[in-house]
Amino acid sequence: MEYRYLGSTGLRLGALALGAQTFGWSTDEKESKEILTRFYESGGNYLDAADSYNYGESEQIVGNWLKDMGNRDAMVIGTKVFFPTGTGPNDAGLSRKHILHSVEESLKRLGTDYIDLYHIHCFDRRTALEETVRALDDLVHSGKVRYLGASNVTPSKLQKSLMISQALRLNPFTALQLEYNLLVRSPEWELLPQCEEENLGTLAWSPLAGGWLSGKYRRGKPLPADSRAGRGERWDDSETQRGGKKTYDIIDVLARIGESAGRPPAQVALNWILQKKGLTCALMGARTLAQFDENLGSLSWRLSEDHMRLLDAVSDPGTPYPYDYIARYSRE
Repeated sequence: MEYRYLGSTGLRLGALALGAQTFGWSTDEKESKEILTRFYESGGNYLDAADSYNYGESEQIVGNWLKDMGNRDAMVIGTKVFFPTGTGPNDAGLSRKHILHSVEESLKRLGTDYIDLYHIHCFDRRTALEETVRALDDLVHSGKVRYLGASNVTPSKLQKSLMISQALRLNPFTALQLEYNLLVRSPEWELLPQCEEENLGTLAWSPLAGGWLSGKYRRGKPLPADSRAGRGERWDDSETQRGGKKTYDIIDVLARIGESAGRPPAQVALNWILQKKGLTCALMGARTLAQFDENLGSLSWRLSEDHMRLLDAVSDPGTPYPYDYIARYSRE
């Protein structure tokens, strides 16, 4: 396992992290624990959960495994807050009330005294940023949280939160979790350069685009019945991902490169992510132990520069204004 520093912090994460969204949903507790053990034995150290994943079952399974494992400090545990955890009017969002309640519930389920990396799961338009960042700062001072992260925010709101933290001398966000893969490359326009400039760590969620880059979907063939898309579980699929030409153009190139390298398409897609400049880690998920082992194999080899250029070219989404204008006339 390769370890990388999380932005300007002294915290090191494995280049491949394990997302726990499937735990308690498509993966039962027994197989979830097997995946967790295999991840630990491979040198992986960052586990990413959320209070809303499967009504808390994901965190509970991670907590049960940590207790069985008996070495909590060997792992870097991350979880998130924002999405509904109940039906009450204050059971969602980033208000002080919801954050302080949710962190206590997460700590109970995880069976730990502290969370290493606590992310806001999404920007909350209904709560003032000052309220959110002050509540998060209080968690750090209380010892219940070690580091703070953001996720699913716009560049302007991320920058505003950093400025508020600096002005009020509060603990700032040290990481950004963002969707980034061969189908979603818009973070390259501003978010990734912003994180590099501000020394924030970056964690790419959905590096296989919910399975679209795994090789199981092919042009002209029906979606496999046992796949997430086939079961209709891909709630966030875009029109492009639902069989769009560009999606299948990317999949075709993944397959060709995989054939030439003797590797499955999923490993090719993960390699592309891992070789991108400035990325701290990729958050891989797995429904089965076999899927996990296949994804883990991406650490044992590297794409050539020619293969990287091919993937960059076929997945290039173009550059919108004003980024294209600036790039055209930049003095760099």
